[in-house]
Amino acid sequence: MIDPRLRRFAVLTAAERLRKQGWSGGPLHAVGLPDGTKITLQNVLLAAAREAGLQEIPTLTHHPDEPLPLFMARDFVLVRPIRELADGSCVVGGRAGEVLFRRGRRAATYGEAALFRAVGQADIPDGAPVPFSWTAAMSTGENQE
Repeated sequence: MIDPRLRRFAVLTAAERLRKQGWSGGPLHAVGLPDGTKITLQNVLLAAAREAGLQEIPTLTHHPDEPLPLFMARDFVLVRPIRELADGSCVVGGRAGEVLFRRGRRAATYGEAALFRAVGQADIPDGAPVPFSWTAAMSTGENQE
């Protein structure tokens, strides 16, 4: 886990650069979920853009099943297992249900990257539902190893 003070420092540093230079570089990567929700993979940059008062941010939205480039996969490693319960819902850690994604797995798709980043948050208790509407049906079937 990252120290929240370091994250805040990174946001403020990036925000200062954005205020001075505006947005430069490529777009933010986001994942579009079936319910229409978009989840960013770059939370620090999004927070910095808000802090800097930017009204618009270039964004590239990916389908959850779109393969994640290998150079990005190293940044999205699952820190706790994700289990599927009998009702089809998914939980973080715990002991109930079958393992859908094992701890230590690298994301293979943009959807998995968003999921792994979201469930890595320290304030999500063991056995809690995943923080957004993810179902096992959204996985590629190659994800348990």
